[in-house]
Formats: sequence, C-alpha cells, structure tokens
Amino acid sequence: MIATVGQNRTNSIGARPGVSTDFCELLTTTRIVRTLVAALCVVLGLCSLVAVAQEVHVSSDHGAVTLSVAAEKPYTLMASGQPKTPVIAIVCQQKGKKMGHVITFSAGGILTEQEFSTFGNSASLLLTVRLGKQKLSTNWVAYGNVETFTYYGKTEQERLAFLHALLDAPSVTIEFTPFLTGAPTSSTFDLTELRTEFDKHPECGAK
Repeated sequence: MIATVGQNRTNSIGARPGVSTDFCELLTTTRIVRTLVAALCVVLGLCSLVAVAQEVHVSSDHGAVTLSVAAEKPYTLMASGQPKTPVIAIVCQQKGKKMGHVITFSAGGILTEQEFSTFGNSASLLLTVRLGKQKLSTNWVAYGNVETFTYYGKTEQERLAFLHALLDAPSVTIEFTPFLTGAPTSSTFDLTELRTEFDKHPECGAK
C-alpha cells in the first residue's frame, strides 16, 4: 500500500495522469527543435535580404571615380544567345572647386534605331525611367561609343536633381529596346548601397 501511494505521488509530480514521462520528454524536445528551426529561418531570411543589395563597383582613372551598379538580372539577345547585363554608373570628377558628375547607362549592346531622338547634336535616346512611383521621360546622348549613353539634363539643376533622385531611390528601372531583338525590355538596378559609396569619395562631394 505504501509503495503504491509513493508511485502515485511520483506520477502526479513528474507527469500528467495517463501521460508517460517519455512522451513528455519527446514533446519538450519537439518544441525546442521547432523553436530552433524558426530562429534559423529568421536568420536565413535576414541574410537573404542583405544579399539582395547589388555591389557597387568602384574604379578610378585620371582623377575621376566611377561608381557602377550592374542590373539585377541579365537579358538575352535571341540572335546570339549571349546574356547581356546592363550597367548604370556615376562618374565623379573634381574640377577646381566644383564637382562634376556624369550619369551613364550601358545596355551591353546597340539599341534599336527607333529610340534615337533628335535631341542634342549627337546620337541620343529618349528612355523611360522609373524611380519609385515616378515615371520619367529622360534624354541620353552618346558617351564615347554607340552602346553607352549619358543622362542629358537641360540645366545643371535638372542634372543634379536626377543625380540626387538616383542616390535617394532604393532602385531604378530603365526601359529600352535592343537592336538585335527589337523587343522592348527593362532592367532594374538595386541602388541601396550607392549613396553610402558615393559619400565615401571627395570627388563625388555634391551635397
């Protein structure tokens, strides 16, 4: 009788009536594993968010600093099957006490002739640019070759406004049409790291 009472007391303290100690241990272990898995998923999710940001490539030549960002995804020219990755860049150069800035866009290939406008004295493009909720019609003129174009604002204030719009935007999308396909396409650039890199270089000191 005494042993039976002692055993009943042990069961009432160590586990619920009708539930074995092994089952309780298994249930506790399962809960711990689920908690660890959930925490791991959160960590991996944060890591993936950090990895999304596009790296800013920095190069320097003859006193000019170029900050380049590649598009998030390449596009393919059907005729050749070669993937092309567009690049947007800011070229900074100090001229005396003034800072000069040039914004360039290269699609990685020749664009369709239908996009060439009559704006400016050289070959130029009229491209649609999306900055957040803004949809802008922008002018670009040839910059050294027929594959690279630079943003051409009508005034210095307009050029600086577009520059700061890029620096403050998390991303920008540029619409264009490759010559070899004739099919309109667009490329999106992650600019989240551009402002930080821009502020590191005295040549880019426009405030």
